[in-house]
Amino acid sequence: MLIRRLLISLTAALSMHAAAFEVAEFRNGMQRNQVKELLTSWRFDRVQDSAETLLAYDLAEKNSNRSFRFHFCNDRLVTLEQAMKPSVRNFIVITNNYLATYGQPMKVDAGVNVISSGEKISLVLHWRKGNDIIGARYQQLPGGEALAVIYEVSNTCWQTPRPQ
Repeated sequence: MLIRRLLISLTAALSMHAAAFEVAEFRNGMQRNQVKELLTSWRFDRVQDSAETLLAYDLAEKNSNRSFRFHFCNDRLVTLEQAMKPSVRNFIVITNNYLATYGQPMKVDAGVNVISSGEKISLVLHWRKGNDIIGARYQQLPGGEALAVIYEVSNTCWQTPRPQ
């Protein structure tokens, strides 16, 4: 009986570790070409590809706030940022839900930076969920606001949570 319980516990722990983050049909560890293939059914207006990042978004005039930013390490998906409709209210709702689910954040980053078009004010809260790190980032930019939910797993390319 004891051995059976241990096996069940070990199986559950291993399956939780292997699952890591999954958002829609995108999950950590996917190869870049798999992500690109899945994105075709989403019909984003633009998909931009760079060495480490894949950005899929709709044009601003659609006002859809649909945007995914995928970060890859050694051609494997390790971070997914999903844009949300930007507002302080939405940031509060998201962070309140994460506080209720995961407790106090493991890390809080707040700061003001000067960028070419003015100031960028940001607040990022990070929670740990098993081996994953989930973040909520709110930014005030010279041209408006930005809000994103970020899913990350540890990798060999940068420290997590990744500095914003």
